[in-house]
Amino acid sequence: MLKNRQLVVITIVSITILLTISTVFSNPDFLEAYAGITLERDNVAKTILVRVNPVGTNIENTFDSFSRIGFVQGEGNFLLESVPSKDKKPFYVLIQKSLDSKNSNLINRGLNISIDIFSGDGEIIETLKYNKCDITEYFVHGVDSKGKIFFTEEDGTVEIREVTKFECISFRLEVEITEEEIIQLEKTREIVDSNLFELIEEDSFFSSAPEDAEEGELFYNSITNKLQKFVNGNWTDISGVGGPPSPRR
Repeated sequence: MLKNRQLVVITIVSITILLTISTVFSNPDFLEAYAGITLERDNVAKTILVRVNPVGTNIENTFDSFSRIGFVQGEGNFLLESVPSKDKKPFYVLIQKSLDSKNSNLINRGLNISIDIFSGDGEIIETLKYNKCDITEYFVHGVDSKGKIFFTEEDGTVEIREVTKFECISFRLEVEITEEEIIQLEKTREIVDSNLFELIEEDSFFSSAPEDAEEGELFYNSITNKLQKFVNGNWTDISGVGGPPSPRR
């Protein structure tokens, strides 16, 4: 009796597995995950450059060996992660000074930090600007899990990492705009300033067609919910309402 019951359980499990495999492979869309447009390597963020400026000085130290920007609760707070390296010795001196102030219960706010984010083709996408920062925590730890992404080129059993946490007074985003982008923005501003869009007056909920329209000009009539075209001195409807009808099955 027991053997028969076990045989029934095994049969049900086998059928369930076969049905699952059949469903997956007969519906390829089941395996797909949609995440928008696939971006090219030259277009997406690849590296970061950290620039540190002690408040009240013109000195700026740059470091390109930081591996990760992390989130710390609060808009002006963040963390940097990397592996300890000789090029960051000036940064460690600033850490030491900031931690000494913390240990003496004094708020130093001694660092301005800028993080440039570069695309794959070496162009700056944006710059994160953190002003008047203190280092609230610094620690070093080892990573030896095979499931972790290593920052060094050579594979090793243990990778020593460092984490630096910052608390800052303010944060802002800085974006560089090219000449071509400026021209496009100017064109958009000119269109807006020319009042080609419908304007809603204080006591009006609908737009009205321009009186000095030119032949072929388009206008969306918000009362009739139709697109119109100025032809032979008159506004003529050129669209239906609500799009094409749905086919009946």
